[in-house]
Amino acid sequence: MKRNKIGLSILVLATLLVGMMLVPSVSAQEELKVSDKPSELEQGLIDALNSNTNKLSTDDVIANYVKVNKDKISINDLKEKDTVSGQINLRTYQLKDGLYITFTDGSYFFITGVEEETNNKVATQTVSIASVSTTPIITGYKELYSWTGIKVYTIYTKGYFTYNGQTVDAHYLDSWYVRNYAIYWSVSNWEEGSIEYSSGTRSDIYGRGTFQWGIFIEGTGVVLREFYDNLYIKCDQNGNYRVIFEETAP
Repeated sequence: MKRNKIGLSILVLATLLVGMMLVPSVSAQEELKVSDKPSELEQGLIDALNSNTNKLSTDDVIANYVKVNKDKISINDLKEKDTVSGQINLRTYQLKDGLYITFTDGSYFFITGVEEETNNKVATQTVSIASVSTTPIITGYKELYSWTGIKVYTIYTKGYFTYNGQTVDAHYLDSWYVRNYAIYWSVSNWEEGSIEYSSGTRSDIYGRGTFQWGIFIEGTGVVLREFYDNLYIKCDQNGNYRVIFEETAP
């Protein structure tokens, strides 16, 4: 797979769920517009990921950074921010490798990105139809990390689109999730597939569901209550696509 470093946009939508009512007072719908400077701890992690001269995995870079800076990280304080109404504040920054890191004020953060594969099979099938173009096979993903230094889960969605300047069609291939290091884990309402909008000028490929989990490592614990996560690839009639995640948190 080849990482796509051009044309990737991450659109972040967050809302608070208080009691049994969805409260839209805390929401962000931004296309890579950074309005807040990272904290010292966040900037340090960005620098560590950008200066990965030993070619370590992202998981290892994050784990090592948290270990070195454990005295600066108060999981209890971060947990309290997770549960305070009105405290969701998402800040997204691009990394040198083309990925994006999104910080919250709480005990978790995200790494998001997209990969492309050459779509040889589809190109062969459509070579005689000059008016139809095909995107590469696109895999969008979102990795959720805890400030304990571990990756909690990853969501993936995969497919491609055909378009002709007037309409676009989605070709769903797969959507799935992978859990990591959670002693309590539950996923409900999982859905996957594609959506064709009536206008014909937009199609989505998606994977979405409700995630609940808890983490306890070497006596240090953090409970992340619940997220409704929706990861999708949006494409228009001209073949322009974006990887988007939407999240609703209690």
